[in-house]
Amino acid sequence: MFRRTCLQLRALSQSYLTSHQEINIRSLPAACLFSNSAYISPNEPLPDKPSATEAPKKKKTAPIPRITLLNGADISISTLEDAQKIAKRRDLKLIKLLDLDTKTDRPVYRLMTGAEYHHEDLKQRETKKAIKAKGAFKKEKLLIMSQNITEHDLQTNINKLLKWISRRYEVRIVINGNSENSTKSENVFATIQKSVTDQGRIVQKRQKGSDIKFQILPPKEPKQTDDSDQNNDDKAEPPP
Repeated sequence: MFRRTCLQLRALSQSYLTSHQEINIRSLPAACLFSNSAYISPNEPLPDKPSATEAPKKKKTAPIPRITLLNGADISISTLEDAQKIAKRRDLKLIKLLDLDTKTDRPVYRLMTGAEYHHEDLKQRETKKAIKAKGAFKKEKLLIMSQNITEHDLQTNINKLLKWISRRYEVRIVINGNSENSTKSENVFATIQKSVTDQGRIVQKRQKGSDIKFQILPPKEPKQTDDSDQNNDDKAEPPP
């Protein structure tokens, strides 16, 4: 039975291949007729292999960020690395003026001599002094506490806000109280007020519901008198 089946398959395969003129069935080993693997004709071209001399594809490199470089009256576009080389070669200082120029979407740098850098530094210091003399505050700090705060925690918060005031911060304080008993909230406020009397100014105290809100500002800067006026006052006119 098995032999008859094999002979029939062999005959069918020989008939099919002869009609298509591919190869002679007699040149095939018997195992090829019953194998599941694909058969490659000797006349079929092999797939192309990549050439050994073919150059590999280059990876795309990230674009180098550009900067706007100011050198006296000259304005140029350069890379930060090139600008640093120029500064080193000419013995100049490379100073960053802007993190990002909104018009060009580039940071702005300037090349300065030692004298120019010193002059710019003095100008910035004078600006800071002027702002401080006007009593400008840096930023705001917020401190929230409960009316049931312990004495130790209250003193810790007082030390914290005094430290902020010494650095010229405006401190906003909220004391969360209880509508049934507002005496505790007032006692906490009184303790804070007594502690900061000499170092700060309490303003805008208000009660919203059961909470007490107020602000503590740093003390005002003393007004500076002209040295010339002071010297004139100290000098007494000689008698005639």
